[in-house]
This record gives sequence, structure tokens and C-alpha cells, in this order.
Amino acid sequence: MAATILIVDDEKSVLKALRMTIEGKYRVVAAEKGSEALRLFQKESPDVTLLDIGLRDMDGMDVLHEMKKMDPDAAVIMVTAVDDVKIIVEAVRCGAHDYLVKPVNSQELLLTVKNVLENKQLKDQIKVIQHPEMDRYKFDLIGKNKKIEAMVGMARKVSKSVDTPILITGESGSGKGVLARAIHYSGKEAPGPFVTVNCGAIAKDLVESELFGYERGAFTSAKADGKKGRFEESTGGTLFLDEIGAMPLSSQAKLLSVLEDRAFYRVGGTRAIPLGSRVISATNADLEKAVEKGLFRGDLFYRINVVKLEVPALRDRSDDILLLAEHFISIYNGKFGKRFSEVSSEAKTLLMRYAWPGNVRELRNVIERIILLENGSTIHPDHLPFALESENIPEDKAEFDIAGVGAEYREKAGGIIQETLSRTNGNVTEASKLLNLPVHKLRYRIKKLGLQGRSNL
Repeated sequence: MAATILIVDDEKSVLKALRMTIEGKYRVVAAEKGSEALRLFQKESPDVTLLDIGLRDMDGMDVLHEMKKMDPDAAVIMVTAVDDVKIIVEAVRCGAHDYLVKPVNSQELLLTVKNVLENKQLKDQIKVIQHPEMDRYKFDLIGKNKKIEAMVGMARKVSKSVDTPILITGESGSGKGVLARAIHYSGKEAPGPFVTVNCGAIAKDLVESELFGYERGAFTSAKADGKKGRFEESTGGTLFLDEIGAMPLSSQAKLLSVLEDRAFYRVGGTRAIPLGSRVISATNADLEKAVEKGLFRGDLFYRINVVKLEVPALRDRSDDILLLAEHFISIYNGKFGKRFSEVSSEAKTLLMRYAWPGNVRELRNVIERIILLENGSTIHPDHLPFALESENIPEDKAEFDIAGVGAEYREKAGGIIQETLSRTNGNVTEASKLLNLPVHKLRYRIKKLGLQGRSNL
């Protein structure tokens, strides 16, 4: 069945021309007044609406507002007599999918309608696909630590504004990407695509074409039909600029212009494309120091830093470690068909004492490995890869206090160390290499466990 297109324009000649171009390919209904357009919109539920901004009886923007009230997902293409970026950006902010400038080129009209219809179909598919993702990235899965709760509270507030730039900072693996997705999926039934760009992984010469796309013939190796950039791909959703501190200075100036004007141009293009996505940036670098050293633009830093969300390292939110461990156990039990239901008290102590240099990502990987490779219902100390390699346990947390982690662990750890000492004929230096443990720390454990070893040979 052909898609229905509603055309709204108070100039009969323009209305006729648009209708002649579209009829035969789509079913067309038309209106010369805003009030009539709203009546037809409610009656016909068109797939796409071509709406003139300059109507006589009603402002086209007011008509757009009313249509969006009736159907938040309405696909509307605004038609304007003036190529004014401010007007276009305002229309997109109010929910328009695209725009055309009079006199409308027939090929451009058909291509724009085709693209909007394809995007609408894609969005319908996304609704189905994203429901599991929306459940996965709920804010309440991030943690109960007070710092986390305060950060999440701020994130909930800012998630309501798609125009406000957000900067997420924190160490690698701390959960910056998870927080960005939580903001993206918060409070929306179909939030559109979530597009990630790792600014440090794109070659310097390709950053602009990756972000903004390019027109046909823009450069020697350009595709014949041009290419959409990540900004266009994220329309209606979120563009996540990860590791933004690695973006070249030359590209930072253009990004600043896009954020200021809410519009951009493809490489080699002359048509302004409205920015229709939320922009979230993330970094594990100190951007303020980068600004001082001239490695990052100060004006861009202040633009992306409208709302700053700092994700604390896992070692600074130790009250979340066991909560997150239980969460990952549940996930990987389901994935691997296992039945782990608890963590032994000794293993809990080790989990809490470990410094987690890889943050939440490291914890997730540790739990995944255990659930995949081990059997049973309880996680024990010998399941933990850092049970003997304890370099990352802070000095101020009774480092290597074997007596504090329970008899079961002491017995197993002692057995492993004693067996290794036997293999090396008591040579502590050789044993430390086999155990991947510094000599002074191995000697400490030998003393604590009452074992026998001899000095370096």
C-alpha cells in the first residue's frame, strides 16, 4: 500500500507543483490552510507531511506543534521560502525531520520524502529492538553509592533536554558509556539511535568526513553518492563522542561551530543540515590541563562542559562492589546457564580490598570469566585471578592480612605457595616469578602463613 503524503501550502501554484511531483508514487492529500491541515492530519494519519512555514491563517510552526501533540512521532518536512539556518534549526528542535527551500527541486523533493519514509520505518524497527536495551541501561543498575546517586540525580534532570551538551569524565572502565546510554534511554519510548564515535581511534585526516559526512566528489576517494556522517546517523537520538580529548585541534573548531549553530555542512557541501541529536562527550583526560597546554580549545571545553558528570572510580565506591558483582553474576548465569548464587565471605573480603584499576569493566570481566569457567553455586577466593597477585590492594587496607580473610582461603593460598616453593626447592625468588608476585610480598605471605622458604640463590 502506497504511503500517504499530506501537503500543506497556501499558494495554489506551489501546492499543484508539489502534488504533481509526488502523485503516482504516493497517495496525496492536500490542504491550503493550517486548520484544514490539522483536520486532515487527524483523519488521515499521513506517513509524511510537507508543511509550509509561511501559512496565512496559522504560523507553520504552530501547526507543527499541534501535529506533534497529536502524534509525537509525526514525520514532518518543513518547506520555507528563505534558507535561514536559525528558522531551520528551530523547526528541527520542534520536531521537524527535514526541510526544503522554495523553489523546491523535484528530485530533491522525492529524495527527501524517500529518506524520511525510510527513517520512519527504521525508527519503528528500533522501537522493537531497543526495548531490551532500555531495560538493560536503567539508571538504578549503576549503583547505590552516595556519589553515584548524586550523579544519577543530575543525569536524570539533564536527560530531559536534548539541546544541552553533557561532558562525562572518569577513568577508563568506570562506566562513562553506560551512563551515556542511560541518559539516552531515559524517559523515552523510542529514543532513536545511539551512535558512538571514538575520537582517538579515527585517523586525523578522516575525523571531519566521519563526523559530518561528505558530498559526491568532495575528494578523490569519496564514494559516488557521498556519505552520511555520524551526526546525520544519530538524528533523533544521541551522538556519543568518546575520548573527545583526542580530537585534533583542527576538527575541534568545526565541532564548536556545530554545537553553537545546531547545524553543520557535509565536507564539500553547501546545504546546512540541522543538528537533530543530543551530543554527549566523554574523556578520561584532564581537559582543563589540556586547555592550559594548548592541546584542547578552551571555547570548546566550556561549550561541552555545560553539564559535567564525573563517574567515580570503583575503588572510591566500594559499597557498590558487591552489588555490581551480584548484578553481573545474574547476567552471566543467564548467558552461560550456570547457577552461582553467592560469594563466600573470604571472596567478598578480597573483592572489597582489591583496588580495581580497570574499574567496573574489570569487575564485569572477572565475574564473566568465573561464571564461564567454574562450576558450583559459590564463588571462592581461588576463583579470583588476583587472589595471589595483590599488587593493587592499597597499603592502607591491611595489605596481605591473610588472617583477616578466613581459614579456608589461608589453607588454599598456603597450599599453592608451598607447592610452588617445593618446585623451586625453596627458592623464594624463583617462586615469586612463577606466582607473578613481588619477592617482598611473597616473603610476607610465607611469614604470615608459617611456611618455609630460603633466600635468593
